[in-house]
Amino acid sequence: MLIIAMTMAVVSPWLLTSLLLHIGGAVTVQDAGVMRCGPLNMTVGRNYSEQKVQLTWEDHPSCLLTRGQIAYEIDVLSTDDMKTIHHDVVIVPQNQTGSIHHWLWVSPLPLECANNTFKVRAQYEDQRCINGIPFPSQPTLFPPDTHEVYEVGSNVTFCCLLPPLKTFHGFTLNGKPKEHVKLNNQTYAMTVHLRRPSGFGGTDVTCNNSDYGTTYYVGYRPRDTDLQCETRDLQSVVCNWSPDKSRHWPPTKYPTEYELLGRSCSKTGKVTTMKRCRQREVIKAQERNWTLTVRNVLGTLELTDRADLTKRVHMFAPQNLTASRINARNASLAWEWSDLQYRKLRVLCQIILNSKGDTDVRNYSGLGLNQALLSDLTPNLKYEVQVCCGTEEHFWKWGDRKNITFKTEGDIPDALDIWLWMEQKQTMILWKMPQPGQSHGPIIDYEVKWRTLAEPQETRNRTMLPPDQSTAVELDPSEDHLVTVTARNPYGRSPPASMVTLSQKADEVTNVSRIVGSDGGFSLTWLANPVSSCGYAVVWTPTFTRGPVYWKKVPTGVTQAFITGNLTPGVRYSLCVYACTQEAPQLLERREGYVEETEIPPEQIAPLRWAHVGSEVRVSWTPIPLGNRTAFIKGYVMHYHDMNAKEADPNLVDVNVTTDDAEATSLTARDVRVGSYRFRVAAVTSLGEGGGNSITLTINPPWDKSILALVVAFSNIFLLLIITSIIAFKNWTCIKQMVCPPIPNPVLICDWLALMEDRGPSSLIAVESHSSQMENVSVSQVFSHRLPVSTDNDHEGAPFLQNQATNGYYHQQPQQRMEITPKVELTQPVLPSRPLSCVFENPLYTDGMC
Repeated sequence: MLIIAMTMAVVSPWLLTSLLLHIGGAVTVQDAGVMRCGPLNMTVGRNYSEQKVQLTWEDHPSCLLTRGQIAYEIDVLSTDDMKTIHHDVVIVPQNQTGSIHHWLWVSPLPLECANNTFKVRAQYEDQRCINGIPFPSQPTLFPPDTHEVYEVGSNVTFCCLLPPLKTFHGFTLNGKPKEHVKLNNQTYAMTVHLRRPSGFGGTDVTCNNSDYGTTYYVGYRPRDTDLQCETRDLQSVVCNWSPDKSRHWPPTKYPTEYELLGRSCSKTGKVTTMKRCRQREVIKAQERNWTLTVRNVLGTLELTDRADLTKRVHMFAPQNLTASRINARNASLAWEWSDLQYRKLRVLCQIILNSKGDTDVRNYSGLGLNQALLSDLTPNLKYEVQVCCGTEEHFWKWGDRKNITFKTEGDIPDALDIWLWMEQKQTMILWKMPQPGQSHGPIIDYEVKWRTLAEPQETRNRTMLPPDQSTAVELDPSEDHLVTVTARNPYGRSPPASMVTLSQKADEVTNVSRIVGSDGGFSLTWLANPVSSCGYAVVWTPTFTRGPVYWKKVPTGVTQAFITGNLTPGVRYSLCVYACTQEAPQLLERREGYVEETEIPPEQIAPLRWAHVGSEVRVSWTPIPLGNRTAFIKGYVMHYHDMNAKEADPNLVDVNVTTDDAEATSLTARDVRVGSYRFRVAAVTSLGEGGGNSITLTINPPWDKSILALVVAFSNIFLLLIITSIIAFKNWTCIKQMVCPPIPNPVLICDWLALMEDRGPSSLIAVESHSSQMENVSVSQVFSHRLPVSTDNDHEGAPFLQNQATNGYYHQQPQQRMEITPKVELTQPVLPSRPLSCVFENPLYTDGMC
C-alpha cells in the first residue's frame, strides 16, 4: 500500500538520503530507495465513445535512486473473478524517471460493460489497484439506444449488464437469437461483424427481452466518384458524378449532403437522383478547380474537377425544327436557338437520317448554324431526322437531340439487279426485288425481253407480276442472247438492266476447289483478272439439290467478298466467281464447301456386306449419296472386336482399320480368328466419325465347312433315294415287266423217253441227294406216271433232254444236281402205239419267278 504520496516532480538526493537513513538505519541508501520505488497518484480516464481507457501515474520519489530504467507491469482484471484479461509492460527510461506517465488501452467491450480493475506494479514494489464501475440496478444494454451508425466491415460489441441475481435470457438480432459470451455473473457480450449496409429501418438488438434494446445503422463513408463539370449556357456550371450504388444507404435519418463551390446543393433542391448539381457562375476562359464536397454521418469526401468550361459547352437542343421544300430527292431543314450565346459560337450540327433500318449521318457547320439542305434523298421514302449540335472549336460532346419526320415524293424505280443461270436446257432469268429505297413506289409489273445478238429485230418479251423474281426460257445454246429486265411503278418504268447469256455452265467446270465456311458465311478472295471491265459477281447455290440461286455484285478493283445469309449448315454449296465484261460474264473459278459442317446422320453407310477368305474379312458398302453428305469425307474407319472377349473385358480396345481414300467402298480386317465379331464402319470428317453402320458376323473353323459339305451331299443322296423309291413303288408293275419278264415253263417232247427205252438200261438218271447216296431209279420213277415217247429220233439213238427255258438260263435247287447214269434200269416200258408229243410241267420252276 502507498504510505507516502509525494507530489514534487524532482526530489533532492540529499534530503531523500537523510530521510532514508533516519528510517531504515540498517539498510543502504540505494536498497532503501529501490524498495520504495512504484506508482503514485494513479488516475483512470475513460472515453466511452471510442472505448478507450487512459491510466496516469507518477513515480515514487525513491525511484530517483535507481540507476537504470523502470519496468511497470500493467494488468487489466475482471472485477468479478479477478482474472487477467490483458497484460502490458511499460518501460520508463532513466531520463524520464520522476515525470508523469500515461498508458492507453482500447477495450474490446463498451466501457459501460467492462467492470475492470487495473493493477500497476514496478520492480521491487507491491501492486496498486483501481477498481472499475459499479453494477446497475436494472438490465442495461450498451451501447445505448442512440441510433449509432457504424461503417461496413467493422465489428461492434454489445454487452448486457444485469443487476445481481438477475437471470440472463440471451441476445437477439432482428428477432433472431445470437451467440454470446459470459464475461461474469452479471455481464454478457455479443460481437457482430458488419458485412453489409443495413436497411432503411436499421438493425434491432435486444438484451434479455424486448424491453431492453437498441437500434443501429451500418453504412459507408461517401464513395461518390467521377466528378465532371460543364456549362450549357456559359452562365452556370453543371456538375455530374457517379453516386454510391449501395442499396438502402444512406437512410432517411442520415442523408448525404452535397456542396458545389461551397454552396449546398441539397438545400436548394438541385441534386437529382442522377447526382447532378447546378450553380450559377459566370464562366470565364480559364482553368480552375470545381470542387464537390460530399458528407455523411461516417465521413466527408471531396471531389475535384479542373477544367476550362468555355471548352466544355454542352448545347441545348434546337428549337422549332421544320422541314420544307420537300421533293423526290431534296429537303430543307431550319431551326432556332433559345440561348443567344450560341449565335456567337461556331456550331457543328449532326443530322441523322433513319429510313427502313438504314442510317445516314451528315455533318454541317457554321457560325450560329440554324439551317441545312438535305440532298440525294431516296424518293417515296419516310425519313426520321434527328438534329444535335456542339461547338466546332473545342468540341466537347453532342448536345440534346431534336426530332422531325417527313416523306419524299415518288419517282421511277432504280435499275434492277439481274442474273442468268443455266439449268439443263433452260435459262433462268433472275432479278432481285427492289427494296423500298429502290422501288420509289409500288411495283406494278416486270417486263422481260430477250433476243439474239445476231438478229436484234427479233425480240421476244414476257410480263411478270410481283412477287415473281424469275422466269425460265429456252434459248439456243449455240447463239448468244441479250436479256433485258425492267420494273414499272406509278411514276414510270425503270432503266433497263441487261446481260448476255453465259458462255459456260457452272457444272461444266472440272477444276473445283474446296472452301471452308467461317462466322456463318464464306470468305472469298480471288486474283484480279484483266478481262473484268465492270467488276465481279459471286454466285452461290446448293450443289446437289435444286435450290434458289443467289448472287452478289462486287465493284471494280475489289477481289474479295464475304457471303452470308441464306446459308444452311450441312448443305454443300457451289460458289462461282464471274468477271463482268461488256460481253457475257466469264467464269473464273468454282468452289464447293459447307458454311458449317455437321455430323453425317447414322446408318448412311449401307448396306454392309462381308466376305471371309482365309483369315481375312472384307467389309464393303455402297457409297454415301452426295446429297446426304453433310461434311467433306476424308476417309473411312472400321472398328471391330470379338464379342465374347468384349463381354468378358468391357475395357477391351477395338481394332481399327482406316483409309484416307474418300471414295473407298471396302475395308479388310486381317488375322481374324474364329469367333463372333461386331464390325462398325464410319466416315471420317473434320467433326469426327459419322454415318456409321454396324454388322455382326460369326467366323467358323475350316473343318466345319467339310462336315457341312458331307452332310449336304449325303442329304442329297438320301433324298434322291427316297424320290427313286417312291417312283419305283408307284410304277412297280411296269418296271417288273421291263426288268423281269415272265419265264415260260420247260416243255419236254415225249419221244425222248421212248428213245431212251430203245437204248436200253444204259440211259439212266441219277439223282444225288443231300446225303450223297446214289439210288438207281428208272425213268418211270422220276415222274408220277409214264409219258408216251415218240419213236422219231433225229440224234441217232443218243439220249436227248430238251430245255425250252431262256438260252443260258437254268434253274438249280441248292445242293442237288441231276445227271444221266447207265445204272438205272427201265422197267416195263410202255410205249405208245403212235407218235406222241406231250408237255409236262417241271416241278422245279414257278411261273413268274426270277
